[in-house]
Amino acid sequence: MAQWLFFAAGGLSALWLLVHVFLGGRDIVRPALGPSGLSPVVRATLYICWHYTTASIAIMAALFIWAGVSLNVTGAAIASALAAAFSLLGILLVLRQGGRYRDLPQGWLFVPVAVLGGIGLSL
Repeated sequence: MAQWLFFAAGGLSALWLLVHVFLGGRDIVRPALGPSGLSPVVRATLYICWHYTTASIAIMAALFIWAGVSLNVTGAAIASALAAAFSLLGILLVLRQGGRYRDLPQGWLFVPVAVLGGIGLSL
């Protein structure tokens, strides 16, 4: 049954939320907000986008968990689409910027989330 797949996708999303908040906050947000050559507007914009991402991952996790509880396929479809978008953007933008996935693995982290949700929706 699709239920366990939605719970798995929700749990994995919640794990990535914790990684984002605690590790990313320490390694990304604090340095970005500290003294740098960035203008205050750019720093504030980055900080707002950080919180948008936090909210998006939290909503993704909640939608998957709710889908596991209620079998609400609409919520699972929205969360799966969001996970797929995170994957696609995270993978392609690293390539476009000439980065390395070892340094920027975020897109790959959401591939299994999108796959779990997609398989759950197909059952």
